[in-house]
Amino acid sequence: MLYLRPMPSNLENGFTRREWLKIGLSGALALPPLGSRVMGMESPASGFGKAKGLIMIDLFGGPSHIDIWDMKPKAPDQIRGEFRPIATSVPGMEITEHLPRLASRAHQYAIIRSMSHGDSAHGSASHWMMTGRRPRALGEVGPTPEDFPSYGSVISRLRDTGGALPPFVALPWVITTSTNLVPGQDGGFLGQGMDPFRLSAPAATFEFAPPELRLDPSVTPDRLGRRRGLREALDRVKNVDIDTLYGRAFDLMASPEVARAFRLDLETPLSRDRYGRDAFGQSLLLARRLIEAGVSAVTVYWPERTEVEAFNNNGVIDKVAVPAWDTHGNHVGATANFPMLRDKLLPPLDLASSALLDDLTERGLLDQTLVVWTGEFGRSPLVNADAGRDHYGNVFSLMMAGGGVRGGHVHGSSDRFGAYPERDPVNPAQFAASLYHAMGFDPRAEIRDNLNRPFRLAEAEPIAGLFA
Repeated sequence: MLYLRPMPSNLENGFTRREWLKIGLSGALALPPLGSRVMGMESPASGFGKAKGLIMIDLFGGPSHIDIWDMKPKAPDQIRGEFRPIATSVPGMEITEHLPRLASRAHQYAIIRSMSHGDSAHGSASHWMMTGRRPRALGEVGPTPEDFPSYGSVISRLRDTGGALPPFVALPWVITTSTNLVPGQDGGFLGQGMDPFRLSAPAATFEFAPPELRLDPSVTPDRLGRRRGLREALDRVKNVDIDTLYGRAFDLMASPEVARAFRLDLETPLSRDRYGRDAFGQSLLLARRLIEAGVSAVTVYWPERTEVEAFNNNGVIDKVAVPAWDTHGNHVGATANFPMLRDKLLPPLDLASSALLDDLTERGLLDQTLVVWTGEFGRSPLVNADAGRDHYGNVFSLMMAGGGVRGGHVHGSSDRFGAYPERDPVNPAQFAASLYHAMGFDPRAEIRDNLNRPFRLAEAEPIAGLFA
């Protein structure tokens, strides 16, 4: 399935060639908007900037920092919880016992334990973490054309790699609250041309390659060329300079390397097994393939929960998917925080993430690929009466690897209860500045929207000490 903005379209019945051209012009292929400009960014920033690609892993719902990355074994029982920390490959650095594979690879990633923005609403907190900007409105609000664009959209604008591959891909779904599409997933004020190429595999197949990327045998290269020539002739008659936009759409349709990049069936069964035969694992495997093929940014959203116990809202059954990491617990049988993490969330996270780190390392891609694991906030230090933890934006943790990030490094700390930053607090603007810095862009540079208004990439400086 390919997600167009904002609703999904079913690919099983296919698109016509004319519809694919419309998709190419509407923004699903991340075509650059006419007139938008980047000030002071004629070339990537000098100095750092090792990363050529970004893999953003969004654990939507709010993973519990205190049960995963920032455990408090000496805290009281109602804060400490059921899990125990284990040693990692880095002396003195501990994480949860339920991430043993990642524990053995701690020398490859950094943990930030002092993230904070104070927002505990899924929608606005997600926008904050996916853009580095304070949202225009807090709460569960939908996106607007005035929103600051997602990291992938900005990178698409700054680093158009050319060719047929889309510069920004998002999968395997779009994230929503019970009422709205979550802001921060698209091109925002850069326009729909900077939206990601959105994909979802049909249920249980994990075959993401759109069949429309493979030309029907009746459409020969010569026939496609004649169609392209006609389109260019029409442009000249109308004196409208959109050759680049149509050219990208035609290139995508005719390019065999595009289909290969999206085809997981070209991986060995062993490779697919290493990531896990589930939506998250196969999404991370596809992210590696896309980065290897030259895509600049890939966002992987943790797949939605569809099990029966997830369809619950304050004790009333409702057919609304609950974010997987939203582990409140409740009174009618939904899985509470600890069994949900132990049995359903942490094992696939551990398996697929460790496989991704191994693959990127073995292929010589880790230094030039920035990988980020984050949610929109953390979970409350106190375990609630339903054996869950609630939304918590006062302090939380995230992981970063590659792109020059210092492996085995822990930045900042929370207090002894995991309730507030204690040392070196980090806000979303600093995180954004560090991300752009790793990607080779000066955080102080400006981008301009379609009304020519200037905006800094980030309203802070990179996190000191995060990079090797």
